[in-house]
Amino acid sequence: GAADKPDYNSSKNKKKKEKKKAKKAAGGGTKDSGAGAAASAPAEATAADLGVEIEYVADSMVDQSDPNFNEWSKIFEHFQKGPKDTAAEAEAEGAEAPSAEEVKKPVAKEAEDSDDEDGEKKKDKLSRKKFKLLNRLSISELKQLVKRPDVVEVWDVTASDPRLLVYLKSYRNSVPVPRHWCNKRKYLQGKRGIEKSAFQLPAFIEATGIAKLRQAYEEKNSEQSSKQKARAQSRPKMSKMDIDYQVLHDAFFKFQTKPTMTKHGDLYYESKELEVKHTERRPGAVSDELKTALGMPMEGVPVPPPWLINMQRYGPPPSYPNLKVPGLNAPIPAGAQFGFHSGGWGKPPVDEFGRPIYGDVFGVTATEAVVDETDVEKKWWGEIEAVESEDEEEEEEEEEEES
Repeated sequence: GAADKPDYNSSKNKKKKEKKKAKKAAGGGTKDSGAGAAASAPAEATAADLGVEIEYVADSMVDQSDPNFNEWSKIFEHFQKGPKDTAAEAEAEGAEAPSAEEVKKPVAKEAEDSDDEDGEKKKDKLSRKKFKLLNRLSISELKQLVKRPDVVEVWDVTASDPRLLVYLKSYRNSVPVPRHWCNKRKYLQGKRGIEKSAFQLPAFIEATGIAKLRQAYEEKNSEQSSKQKARAQSRPKMSKMDIDYQVLHDAFFKFQTKPTMTKHGDLYYESKELEVKHTERRPGAVSDELKTALGMPMEGVPVPPPWLINMQRYGPPPSYPNLKVPGLNAPIPAGAQFGFHSGGWGKPPVDEFGRPIYGDVFGVTATEAVVDETDVEKKWWGEIEAVESEDEEEEEEEEEEES
């Protein structure tokens, strides 16, 4: 029975012996390799002592005069030996590979350099907002580029196409955008708290006397008691404020006036009704009040307005092309003199040949009313001609004979 049982101890011993043999064989190999390295060391030392460096240079197989030189050079550069190939060969020959720390240092430096380069590129690269600001026109440049600089506003330069915007604004019969587009408040919210003036009837309705009748009726109602008011509500009386129909007819058909209307393209904005309207003023006409404010004497030698010198220098106002300004495009008044002395009318704007630029400033070509002497028929078209009777013709003949 003992013989049939497997001998576990003998199998364990065999395994131990095999492991020992394998260790011995491995130790002998390491000793041999150490001996080989020791033998190769003196050979390397002799080469280093002589100062000889062996370098493999790849032959340039492409002629530089070839038109396809750039394409071929890129292909051959891929197969030429570089510093990476030499390092791999040296490692294969048995040279010691660099440690992990030595490898990490240059990699970290390269990463830092690349980060610095990326940061510099980001700094150099402008954002979209800054790029728009750099390429944006100034207001003075935009006014020089367009035909109607008087239409240009402050915010027109921020448009995607400023020239097109100014062209559309200056186009005939174009309606402007309402002023409150840039206000943060809601439309007509700035008038809260302002007391409104009482509504006034138009003059042609007030002339009928309706306001006096209403006032008398309200005074009569205020004197009534509560019972009388309740009775008037339950059983009202008609025709309390009767006005003659002829008076009403004349008010609405004879004396009615047009209400004030806005022009085409003129929009309402807040406090527009509070603005002072100078309908009686005309451009170029200087009132007596303005003359006294500017220190211009009413009598004696005429004195020019203070804006004449600038007009002679920069030209007449473009908004008023037909305006006649004495000393600019019209002759100066009698008794006045050109010059820059006190009371002088400046220098007349003339070209290099002495001809006036803006108009007849010297009064040489005085425009005279040309009388048109051509005969014009003043009869109505389609008018029936008067046929003279025989008696009238005989009377005319007798008168001619007597004369």
